[in-house]
Amino acid sequence: MRLLVNHGADPLFVHHADYIGAEGTFGTVQRMEKTTALMAAVGMGGPRRMRAYIDPSPSEVEALTLEAVKLAVELGIDTKAEDQEGRTAADAARYESVVEYLVTNRSRR
Repeated sequence: MRLLVNHGADPLFVHHADYIGAEGTFGTVQRMEKTTALMAAVGMGGPRRMRAYIDPSPSEVEALTLEAVKLAVELGIDTKAEDQEGRTAADAARYESVVEYLVTNRSRR
């Protein structure tokens, strides 16, 4: 994330997506998403089956997630932003350290 911002990416950009895909034998299903960089840092948005080529340990994943979340908050991303289902990054965070950080550093908006 830091590399992208250093090369001009807007950290406040919100990705709005409208996916249509096959669902079983009964046709198609529409899936809409609204994802901030903070939400992406905790694993929200995008395909659910993405995996790293090299499988890091859970402690490494937690540390990297917390680092990305701290950077996102430092860059001013709204911690109260909600996705299409009304969930925030804190709702989706899987690590206690990340949840604690997000709760402690809630946006004042």
